[in-house]
Amino acid sequence: MTLLPPTPAQQKRMNAELPSDPEIRKNDIRVLRQWLSKQPHLPNHIDNDKLERFLYNCKNNVERCKLILERYYTARTSLPDFFAVRDPMSRDIKESYEVVNYFTLPTLTEEGYRVTIGSLNNFNSDKFSLQALIRRILMILDIRLKEEVCLSNIMVIDLKNVSPAHLAKVSPTLSTVRQALLAIQDCMPFRLHRVHFLHTPSYIITFINLFLPILKQKLPQKFNFHNGGGEELYAYMDKEILPNEWGGKAGTIKELNDAWQEKLEKNRDWFLHDEKLSRTNETARLPELKSYFLKDLEGLQGSFRKLNID
Repeated sequence: MTLLPPTPAQQKRMNAELPSDPEIRKNDIRVLRQWLSKQPHLPNHIDNDKLERFLYNCKNNVERCKLILERYYTARTSLPDFFAVRDPMSRDIKESYEVVNYFTLPTLTEEGYRVTIGSLNNFNSDKFSLQALIRRILMILDIRLKEEVCLSNIMVIDLKNVSPAHLAKVSPTLSTVRQALLAIQDCMPFRLHRVHFLHTPSYIITFINLFLPILKQKLPQKFNFHNGGGEELYAYMDKEILPNEWGGKAGTIKELNDAWQEKLEKNRDWFLHDEKLSRTNETARLPELKSYFLKDLEGLQGSFRKLNID
């Protein structure tokens, strides 16, 4: 699976929305390098290319980038359920790949956004594992951090084969869901433009309301609920970038899902090596550098909200 770079027209739009001066970027990287050298608890093996991708995805905001780098590495130490044994050949990752389609499309939207699609292969919930799925999602995000930048992201979740049995397996694990959201929302330098839910069942709003206290305040405003399938996306993006089944030319859903699993497997050595390197050394953390990440993992903050969809 190759993530295609922006076309000249896409790059022009991306530059217009997020301009970046090469000299300022070089200076920002130097600042980040100096900051990393003064964080004895953080690993310092990240290369400049990846550091630039972190910075770009943080809208070229150095202070924001520092915060995300701190959280990125702290999460890998504090959340072993998601960041330990990240082996794409493991049984749970293989089963997740067979049960859940999860892949990023190769072509950007006209605006420079990257589209990721998630769906279930069938109604059978027996082998569905939320923990394995989150581990796989985070692995795919790490591969993207190695290879590309994009202006923002669009998530498409097809609920066609989601049954109450699947939701029943998720509902009792609110703490796991909260940890997963923290790992994805707050510890990865990716921005989210929109979330599209396809084939939305009538009961899904009640289910989503369970998780509103642990979502970022603005996230529900980015939700779009649709009764139909992939054709609902035509109003938001060029249909040619979509899977074949949805009227596009990107390849079949199976081909795209297979390609991403193959990509993970090709990077197996990197995952196993990085798992040992990308961790914090909490014994070396200076008192004044105390992290609030673990505090964020404790309990829910804020009051309950309710999502209303017209």
